[in-house]
Amino acid sequence: MELYWENQSPEDTLSLIPTSAITGEGMSDLITNLIRMGQTQEREKLTERDVFECTVLEVKVIEGHGTTIDVVLVNGLLKVGDTIVVSGLNGPI
Repeated sequence: MELYWENQSPEDTLSLIPTSAITGEGMSDLITNLIRMGQTQEREKLTERDVFECTVLEVKVIEGHGTTIDVVLVNGLLKVGDTIVVSGLNGPI
């Protein structure tokens, strides 16, 4: 195992990506590396399924954009203008 920025051979050696639950630091590095793996070394292992899955990471308000939701999308495709339903504390949103 090596830290991801020192790993010269990511196909053979597991990369460690430090993250912080308090500051959120490292999350963009984690997501970037997961996407890179899915498009390169793990591409043949990925399969398409009929079940759409999405995990909400963060909900925030950005000035000029309104409420935004950061998600990890599994086996699906979202386009501009799509309508989604998210579980809220008081029912669907």
